[in-house]
Amino acid sequence: MAESESAKRVCITGVGVVSPFGRTAEALWAGLSAGVSAVAPIMSFDASELGCRIAAEVQGYAPRDDMDPDAAARMDRRALFAADAAIQALIQADVPITAETVTQIGVAAGTEMPERAVTTTAHVARTISAAGPVMHLSAGAAGGLMCIGEAAEWIRREECAIAVAGGAEAPVTADGLRHFDALKMLTHNNGDAVHAMRPFDAARDGFALSEGAAMVVLEDEDVAVRRGAHILAYVDGYGATFNRAPVAHAAANEIDTGRAMQKALIKWDLTLQGEIDVIFASAGGNMLDAIEGKAIRRVWGPNTDRLWVTSIKGALGHTLGASGAMNLVAAIFSLQAGLIPPTANLERQDPECGELEIVTEAVRRLHGTKAMVNAFGLGHAASIIISRP
Repeated sequence: MAESESAKRVCITGVGVVSPFGRTAEALWAGLSAGVSAVAPIMSFDASELGCRIAAEVQGYAPRDDMDPDAAARMDRRALFAADAAIQALIQADVPITAETVTQIGVAAGTEMPERAVTTTAHVARTISAAGPVMHLSAGAAGGLMCIGEAAEWIRREECAIAVAGGAEAPVTADGLRHFDALKMLTHNNGDAVHAMRPFDAARDGFALSEGAAMVVLEDEDVAVRRGAHILAYVDGYGATFNRAPVAHAAANEIDTGRAMQKALIKWDLTLQGEIDVIFASAGGNMLDAIEGKAIRRVWGPNTDRLWVTSIKGALGHTLGASGAMNLVAAIFSLQAGLIPPTANLERQDPECGELEIVTEAVRRLHGTKAMVNAFGLGHAASIIISRP
């Protein structure tokens, strides 16, 4: 739907995060803007016999004090992360939970595995007493970002007035590492954990798993304004596609991968010229980095040289289904602070990644008002464009 077809605008009024950097969105931003890495040798179990023995873990996690202990006992780690982040987001948004409002609150959560997605989303909905539309998505690394985009569409279609959406993941287990190692996706740079994740780097050899959750509160702008909510950002565009790769974890080419970005730009009447100032890339230090980089250059053409690009995975690790939502929260903070966090561990940029203007070493000043957020994985691609008020 083009913006001219609907005056309804979707805004973000709350964010919540559980990550290896801490149990708040502010802790995530502090770690990312400092350019430090959360990846370290695995401490939660004996990983000595595994090929990849490093990850980014949420240390010492316990359920929130304000959660029902019986309900918390029924949740797995992933659902606890998601419920925690959802509560944080609702508290910041100051959404009133009443018999009248709960019917207008929807929930959408993405995770890597479908059976976990169902339970995670249901647990979040029950925790916050949501009785509006509920959806789960298992779309690889794109799942969390797609949930945010689809929830924004709910609001534009007036299916609900408020939605809590994002992603959650808890893959740092022996089975999780064996699974992704068998797919040849994980780094084996065990001796240098903090520098192991290398987005866009010529020496990248795979990603390190990470865990956590990121959830946001989306609202109809009119509803948010009427109740005096503080608007953090607007959702200005969303696109999602599936590529035609013969193998589930591979990307077909930059044409298929770029279609999500093109849809996000076109769908709500944005243009390529002068609209986007920074791209928070999906890049996770594996083969898809080159596909994404080439896709960016293909979509923007000569305008690519005025774009800044960054990836948060070098610092955070790969949170799989939560990664796109983490990316979006980072982009919100970036627009508010006027700063772009650096791509940690990028030392020698791979020319096969599209020769992008990538932020490295330290934060860079951002003077613009719009950011694109990407999430790609398992053939799925999603892009969302946000702007600061």
